[in-house]
Amino acid sequence: MKLEKIEKKVNKLISTWVGNKHIPSIIRGLNKEFKKGIIYFTSNKFDGEYYPEHSVIVSGHYCPRIMSMIPENILITLSFPADSKRAIISEECANNLALKIIRAIHHEYRHKRQQRGRGYVYTKQYNTKKKERNRLKLRYYGNPDEIDAHAYETQAEHLDINRLRIAHRINWRESEAVFMYRKHFRKRDPKVWKRFLKKVYKNAKHIRTN
Repeated sequence: MKLEKIEKKVNKLISTWVGNKHIPSIIRGLNKEFKKGIIYFTSNKFDGEYYPEHSVIVSGHYCPRIMSMIPENILITLSFPADSKRAIISEECANNLALKIIRAIHHEYRHKRQQRGRGYVYTKQYNTKKKERNRLKLRYYGNPDEIDAHAYETQAEHLDINRLRIAHRINWRESEAVFMYRKHFRKRDPKVWKRFLKKVYKNAKHIRTN
């Protein structure tokens, strides 16, 4: 699915999220909008600190077809604070949520293309030292597929290419992917950081020429 189509489907729902909302109604609205595709939305709860305008955590997972029992699908999970049965969403929070959803869908479509392109064979994992701090995060973000998919998802943010050239000034509210790769790899493993940025620049150029 093209980025423009994903943006159109999600952005038309933004105004319906503002206010004191019943979480299942938000999920139903998203599933209705994407009912003809292979994208499914579900909700979850989390118990932890959060910023008021970034109170919803969005995560995605691409699952290839497993024989005839489980069809190919993209699962997008919206996790809301556990301290409330309803979601109190401001206009700013709704816009942030929309961008997170668009990014997640775009990201998982990239994984879908990766898997189909090489016949569902997984790539080599990124190696870390056994006692290294943040080992799981490093292994996740350092994986070649994740470098590619995280760089690809930045297309949804329409970042200014000039600011990308000074990526250290990009904070996590502007681009979580750029922030996380800078944080974990710029000093520890510059090759991964440069590989990621190269892909971000290429994707930004693609957006400008289409």
